[in-house]
Formats: sequence, C-alpha cells, structure tokens
Amino acid sequence: MHEDLFRAEALDARRQRWLGRIGLPVSRLGTAMAALAAALLLSLVALFGFGRYTRTERAEGVLVPRDGLLAVTSPATGTLLRAAVAEGQSVRRGETLLEISTELDSPALRAGIGAAVGAGLAEQRTRLLADRDALERDRGTEQANLDQRLAASAQRIELAQAQLALRREQAAQAQRLAKQVAPLRGDKLLSDVQWQQYRDTLAEAQARVQAAQREHLDALRERADAQAERQRLPLRLSERRNRIERELADVAQDDARNEGRRRLAVLAPRDGRVSGLALVEGQTVAPGQRLLNLLPPQAPLLAELWVPDRAIGLIAPGTAVRLRYRAFPYQRYGVHGGRVVEIARGALSPEEVRARSGLRIEAPAWRVLVALDRQRIGRHALQAQMRVDAELVLERRRLYEFVFAPLATAAARDAFAEPQP
Repeated sequence: MHEDLFRAEALDARRQRWLGRIGLPVSRLGTAMAALAAALLLSLVALFGFGRYTRTERAEGVLVPRDGLLAVTSPATGTLLRAAVAEGQSVRRGETLLEISTELDSPALRAGIGAAVGAGLAEQRTRLLADRDALERDRGTEQANLDQRLAASAQRIELAQAQLALRREQAAQAQRLAKQVAPLRGDKLLSDVQWQQYRDTLAEAQARVQAAQREHLDALRERADAQAERQRLPLRLSERRNRIERELADVAQDDARNEGRRRLAVLAPRDGRVSGLALVEGQTVAPGQRLLNLLPPQAPLLAELWVPDRAIGLIAPGTAVRLRYRAFPYQRYGVHGGRVVEIARGALSPEEVRARSGLRIEAPAWRVLVALDRQRIGRHALQAQMRVDAELVLERRRLYEFVFAPLATAAARDAFAEPQP
C-alpha cells in the first residue's frame, strides 16, 4: 500500500542506491572555450554595431591637362606632305604644324588637276601683266599723238582763218565790182552775158567763203575732239588699268583657292606642346582624323573619369577617389588619392565618349574631373592620356544600417503608400 504512494522509478532508485552515484566528467578546456565563445560573440556584436561599410563605384578614364587637351584634326582628305614639328616640341599659336596635299591626279594630264589649273592661271597672269606693262608704255605714246593732233589742229585753224579772211576779201571785191558795173547795164554798155559773168564771179566768191568757213569749223571741231580725248586719256587708261587689276585679283583669288585645294597648312590654334604625333610622310588622312594633340604649357593634370548613371547622384565636389594608374601597377606603386572637382551637367553617349577619350563604354556616362593628390609617382612624372582606373567613395554606413536598410526602405514605402479604399 505504501508502495502505491511513490513512483516506480523512485522506488527503483532506492533499491539501487547501494551501487553509488553517477558523476559526469568535465573537460579542463570547457571554461576557456566558453570564454572564447563569449569573446567572439562580443566581437561580432561590436563589429555589427560599430563597423562601417563603404560603398564605391568603379570608373575608368584618362589623364588630361587642367586647361584641356586640344586635338588637332585633319580638315580634308589628303596625303601628309611634311610634319613641321616633332613629338614634345613647343609651338606658338599660328605656327605651321603639318602640310597636307589634296592634289587629285588625272590620267589625261601629265600632272595633277590642281597643277594643270595652276599652270593655266599662271599663263593668264602673265598675259595680264604684259597688258598692264603695255598700257604703261602706251600712255606716253597716246599722249604724244594727242599733242601732235592738237598742234596740227591749231595750225589748221590758223590756215583756215587766213583762208577765210582771203575768201571774204575776194567776195567783198567781187561784190563791189558787181555794184560798180551794175549802172553800165542800164546804159546798155554792159551786155547780159558780161553781167552774168560778174554775178557768177560773185557767187563763186561767196561759195568759197562758205567752204572756208566749213574748213574753219572742221578745224575747230578737230581741235575740240583732240582736247576732249586728251582730257579723257587719264580716265580711259585708269579704267583699263583697273580692269586689268581686277582680272589679276580674280586670277590671284582663283590661284589661292586652287593652292588651298592642293595643299593645306595645319596651324597651331594656341600655344602648347605637341603630343601624340604618330604620322609619317605620305600617309593618307581623312576629314576629322586626329593628327596630334596640343598640351597647354605648365598645366597640372586631372583625371577625366566617365561615371555611369547609377552612381552620379551620390557624387559631389570633394568626393574622395582612389586611383590606380595602368602605367604604374598598384601592386608595386600603390593606390593614389584624389578629389572630385567638377561634374558634368549631362551625360554623353558611348560614341561621344569614344570620340572624346578613346574609351569603350556600353552605356551613357557622365564626365567627372578629379584633382590628383600628386603629379608624380616617385621619380616618374605623370603624362597626359595615361589610362587610369578609379574607385569613387559614394557613401559610408554602419553595418547594422546596411543590414536593416531593406527593412527601412520597405517601411518608408508602406508609410507613403496610398490607403486602399
């Protein structure tokens, strides 16, 4: 009956007590392992609470001078005749850099088309110059001829005046004689035949007076014409000379245009130092092809980076940048720093980026300029157009903020969501 008051297990334990107690062995490293586990747990908590995560964005670019790298391109299709400068040479604005020939050859001509046109223009110029020289020689000859005509006209006028005076005197005598013999006709002392002879003599004298007057008028008219032509001579010669000069100017213009089509001189648009000259004489160039670059003198270098859209919103002037130069491997020369100084206001297409910097990208990118902390890598100076890989530091957050960011984003999205009706 008393056995029913206790569990069977308890009764069995009392019966087996004489066998002794059970003891579990404890390892000597247990305490140390527990302490180590606690320390690791505390370290993870501290790392999670105080550790930071840095978000970066990779970009690539090239080194460019602060005042910009000026690319000199070919103005037309042609053949490089002469390079007047060498790599690294300093040039002044307006100085000749290259000469390009755009001459076209024709199988029908021994020389090029431009050479044939130039020969024709040269022949035309020679003829015009000969006409101008002849005009100067003819000036004195024509003036002398007109002076002779004036002198001859003056002599003719004198003779005409003397002859007119003589004819008038003869007419007056014939008229007086006719008046004297007129009474004899009434007295029948003068026959009609004789009277008619006197009248004919008077008429003939008067006709000679009129002829002398006409001769005098012709002499006066000839002198007036010679004088007018003498006065018009300078103007007429000046007009002829001006016409020849205009034709010479047209020929010179055509010759300059022809020479411009045959040979072009590429001039330096500004002061600078030649860089990237990789052409040889006789090489064919196309319009818009880059011939060389002009570096501004004594200008510090900047890193021109091309950043995608996903990161441009988190970049601002002063953003830290870590730079690795391909010409100086970072395994040996390390990573170098820089700061963002300028951000473009618009993105460029991949084609525009390639035309500007030669980089191949897949999507539109934004131009970001970075000031370098150092312009030299040890004893080596950085050079323009060196390729550079960069990491832009976008933001730094604690680890717990980074872990719980999706939850915060979802909560914010739910808070701003419109209530369902």
